[in-house]
Order: sequence, then structure tokens, then C-alpha cells
Amino acid sequence: MKSIVFLYAGFENTHAFDALFSSQSAFDRVLVWADKIKDVCGIVVAVCGKTYACVSESIEKSGVKAQIIKRDDWSLGNLLEQMAASCSKNGASSVIFSMADRPFLDSTLTDQILCEHEKYLSEYTFADGYPLGFFPEVVDSGTLNILSSLSKDKKLSDSPVDSGSIYSVIKTDINSFEIEAVIAPRDFRMLRLDFSCSSKAKLLSCKALFDSALNSKIPFDSLSLSELAEKTASVQQTVPAFYNVQICGKYSSSAIYNPLFASDKKLYEKSSSNVMSLEQFRALVSSASDFSESAVIGLGFWGDPILLPNLSDYVQAVLANPGLSVLIETDGHAVDENLAAKIKSVAESLCGSEKSGGKITWIVNVDSASAKKYGQIHGNLEGKSFESTGESETYFARSVNSVSTLEKYFPGDVYPQFVRMKINEDELETFYRFWHGSESPSGGKVIIQKYDSFCGLLSDEKPADLSPLKRIPCWHIKRDMNVLSDGSVPMCRECVYSNIVGNVFSEGIEQVWKKTRDFVRNHIECKFDEKCGACDEYYTYNF
Repeated sequence: MKSIVFLYAGFENTHAFDALFSSQSAFDRVLVWADKIKDVCGIVVAVCGKTYACVSESIEKSGVKAQIIKRDDWSLGNLLEQMAASCSKNGASSVIFSMADRPFLDSTLTDQILCEHEKYLSEYTFADGYPLGFFPEVVDSGTLNILSSLSKDKKLSDSPVDSGSIYSVIKTDINSFEIEAVIAPRDFRMLRLDFSCSSKAKLLSCKALFDSALNSKIPFDSLSLSELAEKTASVQQTVPAFYNVQICGKYSSSAIYNPLFASDKKLYEKSSSNVMSLEQFRALVSSASDFSESAVIGLGFWGDPILLPNLSDYVQAVLANPGLSVLIETDGHAVDENLAAKIKSVAESLCGSEKSGGKITWIVNVDSASAKKYGQIHGNLEGKSFESTGESETYFARSVNSVSTLEKYFPGDVYPQFVRMKINEDELETFYRFWHGSESPSGGKVIIQKYDSFCGLLSDEKPADLSPLKRIPCWHIKRDMNVLSDGSVPMCRECVYSNIVGNVFSEGIEQVWKKTRDFVRNHIECKFDEKCGACDEYYTYNF
């Protein structure tokens, strides 16, 4: 059986051509891998205008024979059509597909996948249990035509191409396809690693794994590299994906799960006067953009950002950096049409009306399905619940109505949130059924959030223990940076205002971030200090 190799290099933003792997780029290494595959009757590389020159240069330098197909509007639909056409032109019975920015594609694992594909007359074959980036997908030539039609029927045809594009079509009618998988000896998926060079974070992870493998003199096979990645801090922690920034320390109401209201109002009194100046914030997000390249900037760290009269200026400061997006968390009490319209206008002016979607995400803390329960959970700043003051109906309505207002301007990007606790567990199903429905004010978007006791600062109000049987390294210390209004950085959100590791204004983001690497190493080695040992947020995940 003959196959073609189809490599996708039609990406707009990538580090596929950065020569960081012993003077080779990721794409150079992909070409070497493709040229080694047996019974291949052609190599095809899909490119766009931004990648054409780099691909041509690499192919010429390598001496590998490959056809380049260029277009500037690659989508899932035309990718499937082109793959089918290339198979037909080359007389191939299957296509071996991979993104073109994967420096660790494993030749031996590829042979195993091809063997399984042929042995079981599969329509789609892949590997399962390994981190992404070590293996290609193999698709039967006839199946490509079916997938092309199916993508149109399921309205996926115009979707952008990414590493999961082909499977995204298959799973819409998964029982109609013969699928085989080569299973890893161990399941490494919990590492959530993607060894491609599609972002700076992933590039740094690949570089760290490459260097560690060379230094350790281990073979570059999928299992050895997976095991090495599992125990290497520099592979798992690269640059922050989420910056949680305190721009305003005030709230319009209190919540029983907010630690700032847990003890004598002291923490809230400290927080309420805290404001990060716009000038400081601009400098911070500019540095975050330079350091992380792409990240989410959260504006709800110990304060409700919509209480800032010039919030739109802070949003503008974030979106002025193309790789950054905004997360705004609020109780919704102060949301109105003017606020929503003003922030929407900022997004459209910087990103364009078509690309502004997804650049701003809203979370509204609703937490209940009834006004009475809402009043028990939320209260005024004097510590009195809304139920006891008779204001439950008013504030519950404001919170719910804010979702409708925001959804009008930010369709698909507004999430009502339910912090799951003993006190509201009886309303969880009602809340979910209402908000998850497509006709709900949020259009079906909803978040069920786990209760956090902040390492025992608050009483344990979890209705169920969802933690894994085996402790894993904390996602938050690997991916999040929390910044207080004065630039101080706590080790993590659980520390609230304590355990400061540095200050981004005086030291810079990179230097402060480096100080957290030892925490990651300790977690990998299952060494936990008193606070980390008492924490159960380690398995939750932001971005």
C-alpha cells in the first residue's frame, strides 16, 4: 500500500522555522522524518504566503523531494479536499498527516501506526496515550472524501486548521468509521503537553526536552521522551499562560467563598484601597506580551474590575498586544449597557469586528438558581447577607440580568458561574439545566466551579471530593502568575496576600517567574510544603 505524507505549514503564527534544535528547525526535522517513511509515493506541504519562503528554503537545503501547495485561506474544508486530491494524483491509498512544526515525530511509532492501519483495514489510525507531537494521523484516501462532505454538513468546513481538526470531523459521527490506535505503554495525557512549535510556550517546552534528551543521552523515541518530560520542570513550566492581575481591590458585595471577608474584614480593608495605575498596568501587559507572546490577562484578582470607571482603558491596554486576551470576572451588579457597549467598541477598534470574538471573556458569579439562595451566599460589605437585609431579589436579578446584557455585546463569551458548595448543592441541577440550555441568557455557556477553602483559611464546604487518587504537580504554579496592585507576586492565588516571591515592577516578570521553578521541581518530586500539602486546587486548570 502506498501513502503520501501531507504536512500542514499554512499557519499564520509559528516558530516552526526557528533553528533551535542543533542548528535545525522543527520543520527541518519534520522533513527528515517524512523522508524516512517507507512506501511513500510523495510528500506534500501546504503553505501560506507567510511560510512559503521558509518552506522552500528548507526543502531546497534538505534535498528532500516535496511538492508545495500554496494558498492564503486554508480552512478545514479545503484542507480535506486538497488531501483527497493529492492522494488521487499520486495514486496513494492513504495519507500520513502531520502539522509541520513537530520536531519529535517518531519514525518507529509511525511505522507501528501504518502497520495497524493496513492490518485492520482502518479508515483512521493514530496513537493514544502519548503527548501530542510524537505521531502523525493516517487517513484512508476514500475516507477523506467522506470527511470533506461531513465537515460541510456539520458546518465545520470553514474552521481553522489545527492539530485536532481531522478528528473533530470524525467524532461528529464516530461510529461510522473504522478507527484503530496504537496505545502507549503508559498514559501521559495528564501532562497536557503538545510538542509542536505553534507558540512560544510550546517552542520552549520542545527546546527544553531536546536539550535534556541530549544531555541525558536518551534515545529520541516517544516513550523515552515522554518519561523524560514527566520529570523535567523546564519542559512543564515555560512561560505564564494566565496573568491574574489586581487592578481594583474593591467589591460591590461580599461572598462567603471570598477569603477577603473571612476574618475581621482585615483582608478586605487592605484590599479595598488597592488600585494599579493605568501606566503601571500598560507596562505590565507589555512585558507579559514580550515574555509569554500569547496569554490571558485576568482582571478579577481580589477585586471587581467593573468598579473601575476607566475599565475600558485597561481592556484597551491588553488588546493593544495582539497575542493577549482579557478575562473579566464580576458579580454583575454594576454591569449596564453603557459599560458593555464601550468595552465592545474598544475590542472592535483594535481587533476588528470579525476578530474581536473570543478576545474578551466574561465570568459572572451567579452561584444559585433562586434569589433566596443567592442572598444566603452573597451579602453587603458589612458582612450581612442579602437575605437578612431583604435585598436578595434585587441583587440576584442584577446578577442574572448582567449575563443577558453582556451576551448581547459578547455573544458566546459570557459564562454564568456556580461555585459548588454544601449550601447551594441542592440547586446545582436546576442551575445547570437552565443555563446550559441553548435558549438561556448565556446561550448555553456555563461554568461549575469547585469550592476553594484556601488551604484551610475558610471552612471546608465542598459537597464532594473530586481530587485525583494520585497527587500531580500543580497546574497553577506551572502556568499562572498572580500580580497584586503594587506588583507583588504571591507564590499562588491560595496565598492571598502572603508568600510573596518577588515584585514585577522592580524585578521584571522573567526574574520573578524564575523563582517559581523550584516549586515545580518539588512538586514533580512529590515534595510539598505546608501550604501546598493542604491545598486541593492543584488539579484545577485555568488556561
